[in-house]
Amino acid sequence: MRLWKVLSFLLLLAPLPAMAQVGVYGEFSSTHINAANEPQMYGTTVGAYDDRSVLRHLTFANLGPDFRVTLQSGSSNNGGRGGGPAQSLIIALVGPRLAFNLPVKALHPYVEGLVGGGDSQIGELIGDAYSQNGAGFPPGANKNGGATFEGQFLGGLDLKVHPNVDWRVVEFGYARLVSTGAPGFGLATLSTGIVVHLR
Repeated sequence: MRLWKVLSFLLLLAPLPAMAQVGVYGEFSSTHINAANEPQMYGTTVGAYDDRSVLRHLTFANLGPDFRVTLQSGSSNNGGRGGGPAQSLIIALVGPRLAFNLPVKALHPYVEGLVGGGDSQIGELIGDAYSQNGAGFPPGANKNGGATFEGQFLGGLDLKVHPNVDWRVVEFGYARLVSTGAPGFGLATLSTGIVVHLR
């Protein structure tokens, strides 16, 4: 709820003529963690972008900023005693969004490059007997938690279903997640959602 209040406040600060190019979106996402014994994570992404072109001399593309927050979680046992690894990811990302203008005006493909940070718990043992009994992690388990940096490349396709609403048919992203004192992970995410254009 607090995130929506912040986004609403920021959008109110924008000049009204510019808001015609602002899109606010929500997505459902599934993420595969490229690491041993880690399950899928599921969750939501909310964000906003401004499609005003900084490439005004181009007619086939618009370039503007995108800001998003991703919240995902998952869980797995890994054969642990008294509990198992639990996964969570809270990341804020920002970066440029390049949207392409096609002859079929209902279709809106785009690509983005985002960077940001937050908190991750991937392979963390929650209330587990491994560390308490000095047994260590099970074979193949990963430990990656705390302050996290992420770089992500993604692309997607929006389909206009109403003058002010797009269906985000598909969005695919690949990210590299790095936490302090832990190895990096690759994350592959598939999403779908809804975009509302503010006018």
